[in-house]
Amino acid sequence: MDSLIEMHEQFVKMQLHAGGKSRVTIKNYRDNFALLLEFKPDIILSDLTEKTIVDFFEWLNSRTRTVGKSQVVRNYKNSSVATVRSKLNTFFVWLGKHGKLDKNPFKEIPHPIVEYTDNRAFTAEEFDRICSAVNTKIAWTNLLIKKRNIAMVMFLALTGVRKNEMINLTLADVDLKNKLITVRGETSKSKRTRTITLSSELIPYLKDYLKYRVDDYATTALWVSGNSDRPLSIEGMKHFTGHLTKATGINCYLHRFRHTFAVNYYLKTRDLLGLKQLLGHKSFKMTMGYLRSLSNDPTVQAIQEMTTREFM
Repeated sequence: MDSLIEMHEQFVKMQLHAGGKSRVTIKNYRDNFALLLEFKPDIILSDLTEKTIVDFFEWLNSRTRTVGKSQVVRNYKNSSVATVRSKLNTFFVWLGKHGKLDKNPFKEIPHPIVEYTDNRAFTAEEFDRICSAVNTKIAWTNLLIKKRNIAMVMFLALTGVRKNEMINLTLADVDLKNKLITVRGETSKSKRTRTITLSSELIPYLKDYLKYRVDDYATTALWVSGNSDRPLSIEGMKHFTGHLTKATGINCYLHRFRHTFAVNYYLKTRDLLGLKQLLGHKSFKMTMGYLRSLSNDPTVQAIQEMTTREFM
C-alpha cells in the first residue's frame, strides 16, 4: 500500500499535469501538507480522522513561530485556517474519489468564519509616501536600479499583475506603441493569457527605465538585475519591498499593489466584469475578495448579500 506521502505526491502530479494547476497552487498544496507532516511525521491513512484534524489545528495555534528575530506563539487567523483547510480538503476529497478514504475528516468540522477587516489597498497618502521614498529617500545602488524601481512601483499599481507574472514579463510582452502588455498563460496562476491596457501615466516611466536598461543585455526579461545580465529574481523583489517597508514604515508586500489597483479601478469604473478580466480571475468571488477595503460601498455590499432566494 502506498504511504500517505506517496499518495499526496500522486495527487500533486495529477493536479499539476492533468488538472493544469499553477506552480503557486501546487506549492500551497505541498506547504500545507508539510504542516500536517510536521504535526504528525508518521501519519498514515487511518489517522485522517476528525480528532486528528482538530488536534492538528490546536497544534497550529500553539506552536512557536519565528516573527522577526523572535520566537513567539501566534494564533492563526481564521483566514489562514481556512486556507490550510481548503488545501488539505482538496487532497482528502481526491482520496475519497479514489476509494482510499471512507470519510472526509472535515465533514463534521465547521468551516471557520472569515471576516476581512484589514485594508489591503494602499491609501492615497501611503502611496504618495512610497513614491517619495523610491524617488528621494532611498539611496539606490545606481541610476538603473532607481529608474527600474520607480517604474516597478507604477507598473504594479497601474496594472494589478501578480508577482510571478511581473517577474516573467519579457520585452516582447510590452507593446508601448499600442499601449498593451500581454500576460502569458504559462506565467499566470489562471493559466490564461490576457492583455492589459497600459495607463498613459505609466508609459513615461517605462520609457525612462528602458532608456537605462542597456541594449547589450542578453536576457530578454523586462525587469533586470541592476548589477548583472540576468532577470530580476523573486529574492530581488523581496529585497526591493523590504527597502520600501523600512523607508516608509508601511507594510509594502507586493500583493498590496494588486489590491490597490483593483480598488481604484473599481472606484473609477464600477466595472466588475472588466476588473475580473484584468485580474485574470476565474470567478467573481475571487474578484470580490480584492474589494474588501470597500466594505461600506453599496454596490459591493449588495452583491455580497444577494441570494438566489430573492430572484424574481
